[in-house]
Amino acid sequence: MFDGLYLQFPKLGFLLFFFLACEALCPLRSNAFYFPRTTMFGTVGVKPPLWLWIAKWGMITFLLVALMSPVRDHKMVHYGDGWDILLVLDPELIETKTLNEVSSFIDQRSNERIALWIPDNTVVPLTYEHEVLKSILSHSRKTISHMKVDRTLSRFFATSPEGRGLSIIFSNHPETFIHTLPIGIQVSVFASNISIWKEEINKNYPPYLIHQTHRYFEYYYVYPLFFGFVSMLLYLYGRNQKGLK
Repeated sequence: MFDGLYLQFPKLGFLLFFFLACEALCPLRSNAFYFPRTTMFGTVGVKPPLWLWIAKWGMITFLLVALMSPVRDHKMVHYGDGWDILLVLDPELIETKTLNEVSSFIDQRSNERIALWIPDNTVVPLTYEHEVLKSILSHSRKTISHMKVDRTLSRFFATSPEGRGLSIIFSNHPETFIHTLPIGIQVSVFASNISIWKEEINKNYPPYLIHQTHRYFEYYYVYPLFFGFVSMLLYLYGRNQKGLK
């Protein structure tokens, strides 16, 4: 809850010592009233209750914390142009080794949108939810599909910037698995026995590059200010009660 929260002006906390010094050296005094036969008036005053003392110092403490400005620092990263990637797996290649390699590649492209298509098995549109994508991928099972890759690949890139679509196709028999390909989408085809496909993709189609970062602050002074105001109301209420000093 308080992770990353800090005080923007912590040195203002020294003001608390002025209140402590005033509490010790400047006690509150009231003018004395003199009456004949004061016994007729009973007890002149009562001892202030503990909650009044708590309200007073709660008011002072919360207002000082608000003055020191609690804040949380956030960093915003701006990325350059990257790729929208579609992973197309031949269902015959669904095995542990292949799934682990694809999952590892997804981890390397953490800031890019990735889609998944396993004909007759799984269709996942472009998404940044890579953990969900890997979970779906891990539950895929090896089957035999009679579907072929064709121009329908373009439907995955309906929201992609022009020229930034990339399809990666895995198949041991691309001549039968691929029928036609759409225009304007980069395509790379790999067989399951190619172990350096990730290096080739990262070299030929590099991931996002960070252009610049910005910092912005989220302020929380309103919360101690609110509690300080409530404490002040309680203190004023207690001070105005009959018989309290």
